[in-house]
Amino acid sequence: EYCDMNEGLTAQLAVKVAEKKIKADFLKTTIKGIGCNWMVCMAVFLCGQAQDMAGKMVGIWFPISAFVAIGFEHIPANMFMIPLGMLAGADVSVLDMLIKNFLPTTLGNTIAGSLIVAGGYSFAFGRLGCNNPSPLPVDRISR
Repeated sequence: EYCDMNEGLTAQLAVKVAEKKIKADFLKTTIKGIGCNWMVCMAVFLCGQAQDMAGKMVGIWFPISAFVAIGFEHIPANMFMIPLGMLAGADVSVLDMLIKNFLPTTLGNTIAGSLIVAGGYSFAFGRLGCNNPSPLPVDRISR
């Protein structure tokens, strides 16, 4: 209405996406959130490991494209898509959006980012993995 960007086919797609994201099961949405944030964390890790710009772009592109193609749930993306659908006329209330999508998606994203990825790396390379001494001299390890 204001800038002709959320009309026609774009509005129809936004409505369809918003209504579908709200109808999903709580556990299913949480699991999709776990998978999504695991892929996002892998994109950040691969970008950090790449030495040149092309490697960084490819390192980000594959995991992000995968989570979008699979249909995983990422809270920043949902914070855009669901309100866009609501503005286009989707039959979604704010309470539905918060309880049926934002809560399980945030929970899943948090589990993946803090427990699975960070915990896994801490176990492999950090303090959680006491049986894995660092190959670096102790005076070079930042604390």
